[in-house]
Amino acid sequence: MEEETIARLTLTDEYAYHIGQIASVTTTALKVVKKQLSFKEPYTLEIIPASAIARVDYKKGLVPLRIVFGALLLMLLAGIAYYAMIYWDRLELPRSVKITPFVLAGIYGMSLVFMSRQHKLIFDLHDGRRVIWRSRSGDFKIKEKAVSNVLKYFRTRGLFTSNDFQ
Repeated sequence: MEEETIARLTLTDEYAYHIGQIASVTTTALKVVKKQLSFKEPYTLEIIPASAIARVDYKKGLVPLRIVFGALLLMLLAGIAYYAMIYWDRLELPRSVKITPFVLAGIYGMSLVFMSRQHKLIFDLHDGRRVIWRSRSGDFKIKEKAVSNVLKYFRTRGLFTSNDFQ
């Protein structure tokens, strides 16, 4: 049987964010990112055969820590703007404020609050180990097709039985 790629969940330049997680799923194996002590090749892929997979589970949800951080950042920016308006006449001349950093921080805070969703694939192996892959919070829509392909493949093999994912 020839190996066919089901989905690439992690790109090569994203390996630093996904150490110990799945890089890609093929018909014959899972490829997991491992760190190695080398400057030339800092990451290697561990191959886990598909026959070692006992069960596949999927969860999607919010990342509460990022949402809280984004809300705190937005509250801080609102507080700075409020006090700047109240005490504007007490500031020394010249009264110029560069607003670009505040606008960029506001955009970043809004993206954290409203774009903090992630996919989570959990692979239970026959030897009791568990291999997990989590998407980065801004990649929810981008990775949706890859996750769908993985779940369809494992549903046909009978390893994914949940009906939560269409």
